[in-house]
Amino acid sequence: MTKKTEIKKVRCNICSAGCPIDAYVQDGKLLSVEGSRDWPGQHGGLCSKGAASRQYVYNKDRILYPMKRVGERGSGEFERISWEEAYAMIANNLLRIREKYGSQSTVFYAGYPKWYRPALLRLANAYGSPNYCTESSTCFQSAAMAWRSIYGNNICFPDMMHAKTVLVWSNNLYYSNISMAPMYQSLKERGVNIISVDPRETVTSQAADLHLKLIPGTDGALALSMGQVIIEENLYDHEFVEKYVYGFEEYRAYVQQFKPEKAAEITGLDADLIRQAARIYAKNSPAAVMFSASPVVHHINGMQNYRAVMCLIALTGNYDIPGGNPSRPGPASPCNEYMGNVKRLNAIEAIGEKEFPAWFDLPCEEAQCSRLADNILEAQPYPIKAVVGFGLNCRMWPEPEHLQKALGTLDFYVNTDLFLSDSSKMADLVLPAASTFERDVVVNGRGGMFFLSEQAIPPLGDAKNDVEIMIGMLNAMHLTDEALGQGYEHYMDYILQPSGLTIQELREHPEGVKGKVIIPPEFKTYEKNGFATPSGKVEFVSQMLERYGDSHGYSGLPEYRDYRQMSGVDQIEYPYILNTGSRKPQFFHSRTYRMPWLANLEQAPLVELHPEDAAALGVEEGEQVKVTSPAGSMCGTAVLCSNGRPGVIHIYHGNPKGEANDLISKDYLDPISGFPGYKSYFCKVEKVVAEA
Repeated sequence: MTKKTEIKKVRCNICSAGCPIDAYVQDGKLLSVEGSRDWPGQHGGLCSKGAASRQYVYNKDRILYPMKRVGERGSGEFERISWEEAYAMIANNLLRIREKYGSQSTVFYAGYPKWYRPALLRLANAYGSPNYCTESSTCFQSAAMAWRSIYGNNICFPDMMHAKTVLVWSNNLYYSNISMAPMYQSLKERGVNIISVDPRETVTSQAADLHLKLIPGTDGALALSMGQVIIEENLYDHEFVEKYVYGFEEYRAYVQQFKPEKAAEITGLDADLIRQAARIYAKNSPAAVMFSASPVVHHINGMQNYRAVMCLIALTGNYDIPGGNPSRPGPASPCNEYMGNVKRLNAIEAIGEKEFPAWFDLPCEEAQCSRLADNILEAQPYPIKAVVGFGLNCRMWPEPEHLQKALGTLDFYVNTDLFLSDSSKMADLVLPAASTFERDVVVNGRGGMFFLSEQAIPPLGDAKNDVEIMIGMLNAMHLTDEALGQGYEHYMDYILQPSGLTIQELREHPEGVKGKVIIPPEFKTYEKNGFATPSGKVEFVSQMLERYGDSHGYSGLPEYRDYRQMSGVDQIEYPYILNTGSRKPQFFHSRTYRMPWLANLEQAPLVELHPEDAAALGVEEGEQVKVTSPAGSMCGTAVLCSNGRPGVIHIYHGNPKGEANDLISKDYLDPISGFPGYKSYFCKVEKVVAEA
């Protein structure tokens, strides 16, 4: 008798796009996957990462049971224990540490994925720690800070459906958010002007009418120069600027330093191309700016660079209008919970608060942990004795081994993860997380729709979903929280409350349900509400940043400071710009290197060189090279790529065979956001000569 095959509706969670998947399941086993055809925005396709989902779920590195360390830290020697023993171990250690050192001595850390973060913040609050941290200490939050410093609210993403011009600033959506590709392709069909700003030629930039292929990290100079052209040629929105912009005269005076000829020297672009881009963006409204999470802010002046870009929206009157960057509240949804309705405890100083005060003033609702290793090793601002990690992976940080060393000094460290990563091997206790195919999760989509990403198969081994694990920790320590205290089903209903829906309704409608509480879209909300900034206006000069002018050297203007002059690196010894992390379709940070289909696409770490640089170095395609920076070195295989600029070396991060982040100094940080300069450090390259 043939067993019945079921189709379960699941949201992929390998990367951040969250594409809908049809999971084919038989007898509790995942047989295959394909992209859903009957969900909005999905047309049956899957990227290479999603297509390899079975190798993700049934990976040999999966953690299947709670395990207690029995060997030296880092040895990977563990023994299986029960969940009851694991919870008792957590409660005994965390309560002991809180009693002896204070609640601030425990750090709660969320890596990837992101769906459980509000629950972890609730757990940290219930424990009493201000040190709730996430991987956004080196990812999205700097861009969000830049936006809030100007507009006072969360980032307003583009309304491309109604735009006449789209300015794509360092975003290669074909690799990072492939579900948006049909929308992007439709822009050309509608005759939309597309401008792409990207240091490399990509699939996205190839579809643009204009590609500004700038030197990495010079985005701020380009944006300020575009502002100068727009003002000089009287293309700015006078009415909006006069009524709603604070600091315009200072901005007008400042951008005069960045006339296109000067900006051309900084960015490597043609001055006429800069003028052309400014005119197209300013003259063809409505115009939308499409942002990315991190490429612009992974520089040591990254936040100010993005502030310069974001000012262009208000300068041209494209803020909060159809076809521009609208500030629509959208439907009431669990995303309200995700986006910060849970507030971080701030009665006690958090790690990073002295070094990066703007992070906390804007605010990010999490502590800044880019210097977590130093916080632990130096006991600053106080002793850090425990870390409760969910997906903690040292490869997120520059000089990853520095964090590994710090984790080895903790009194207690527990990590929940799918895989036994290097950082999991450093733990006293590792806990098995369920994959996206092994848990129910509430998902909100476009148009006020809500879905249940349903559990397709039973959890492997003794794995649990992350929030269930947090609930177990909460109960073991006899802590209380209104959302977590009554179990996971109650938690899902709790976060659905703003929508007027229940989890049962989502279970009954796998095709999705429209929220019952819908806030109609509005535009130009600033006319009645103003802006949530100190001045009540759009701040081209940030009053918040100016507070720290004397103490931290921050400028209220979106000031351009060139990392090539700021770095302190000898650029004669290290003549090449080192850029890590430019997206590849098969990789998502370090998560997919353990999946054979994907890892086998690149047998060794690739060092991408421009052909001109390869010729100067005497390096041919496929030869081994050694890349050295002031922070470290690694070896890889030379690949000649003409899609970048001469003088720039590209290496994708996260590869255990050769980690690009080993080359980035842990102290090479943006002084405002604390973000590492992953995309503009310095290195030298040498051919590896085989021994005779």
